Amino acid sequence: MNHKLKYKIAKPDPAIVVKLLVLFQEVWHEVLRYDSGHDCPHKNILDSDGTVVRKVWYDFLDNGQALTMAITDIKDNHEFYKERFEKWLKKQ
Repeated sequence: MNHKLKYKIAKPDPAIVVKLLVLFQEVWHEVLRYDSGHDCPHKNILDSDGTVVRKVWYDFLDNGQALTMAITDIKDNHEFYKERFEKWLKKQ
């Protein structure tokens, strides 16, 4: 397997973090991160050096809904996210 889905639910505050990690040339890279920081669930799309290149806000979701959406999105689309990230890495 060359990718991982990791998630964390913080207690007592139900904050969430869901990450897609991709193994590329024996190094794990964070490709995508959903979290509930900044008081609002959102998705961070990261480039090859870990910089956020796009942030998508989900202010219409609570943290439970965002957690479900994040896990579903990554399970359904991990190949797309992985391929896009690998293209970014190869351009360096």
